[in-house]
Amino acid sequence: MNGNLLEIKGLYKNFKKSKVLKGISVGIKKGEKVALIGPSGSGKSTLLRCMNLLEEPTYGEVWLGDNLLTPVDPYLHPEIIKSSRTFSKLLRETDGSDAAAEELVARIKREDLLHEKHEGLTYSREMRDYLNTYKIDINKARARVGMVFQHFNLFNNLTVMQNLTLAPVELKLKTKEEAEAKGMELLERIGLPDKRDVYPSTLSGGQKQRIAIIRALAMNPEIILFDEPTSALDPEMVGEVLDLIRDLAEEGMTMVIVTHEMAFAREVADRVLFVCDGVIAESGTPEEIFDHPKNPRLQQFLQCVL
Repeated sequence: MNGNLLEIKGLYKNFKKSKVLKGISVGIKKGEKVALIGPSGSGKSTLLRCMNLLEEPTYGEVWLGDNLLTPVDPYLHPEIIKSSRTFSKLLRETDGSDAAAEELVARIKREDLLHEKHEGLTYSREMRDYLNTYKIDINKARARVGMVFQHFNLFNNLTVMQNLTLAPVELKLKTKEEAEAKGMELLERIGLPDKRDVYPSTLSGGQKQRIAIIRALAMNPEIILFDEPTSALDPEMVGEVLDLIRDLAEEGMTMVIVTHEMAFAREVADRVLFVCDGVIAESGTPEEIFDHPKNPRLQQFLQCVL
């Protein structure tokens, strides 16, 4: 692998006839802070949810370090395309040259000729070994990828402490005692140790979101994905949540954050991706994106939001 902690390769996501993501490729390095910005409906949250397979990509591959989370995508592997009956049949209609074969691979990818159940595909022993080496159970992978949602997604029938300890105990990552000790440590970190035995319905929005963040931290994740973590909050509660995320960033946590908080993205992110119409239309440092945007659609977007 190439050193990325999380890598997206050739990602497409369709909802019936609606094509939401259109061939996105991006890598996230360990310790990197990446902000996804863009207009509503551009595909930002869908891209984020594909990163841990809460949405299953239509095509493409998702890698977590050296582990493949998705099924292998034959369109990313010319050797698989060339092993298909479709390729063999169409190649007989050409002069059989190397150039013709490469053009045929491109045509098969372009016209999605293997989509019908990937019929005719065969896997070499080397490819089977490759898949067996890199494939990982998705639940084990999700234990390494924290997720913080726009609307908190706390379990309302469980106390705060039960919310914090459920996953580590169920996945046998910690004993109940270890999980509760970690939970108290995290509650003290955010100044809410007195909330351990209350239910989420008694909390403010800012308290709920901070607890949702430390619930993700309770799993000791390698990366945390934030899906518009402040958009459901009243304005006076936004600051306390951003302060916590800012602290995590300063501690070196790898994170990808979908946000409409442009000032926060400029301050915290190492890299900003402008997502528009299902593609990454521009990528760069905060200075490049906010001070020297090149894409006309990004320029228009920033004029509206800044």
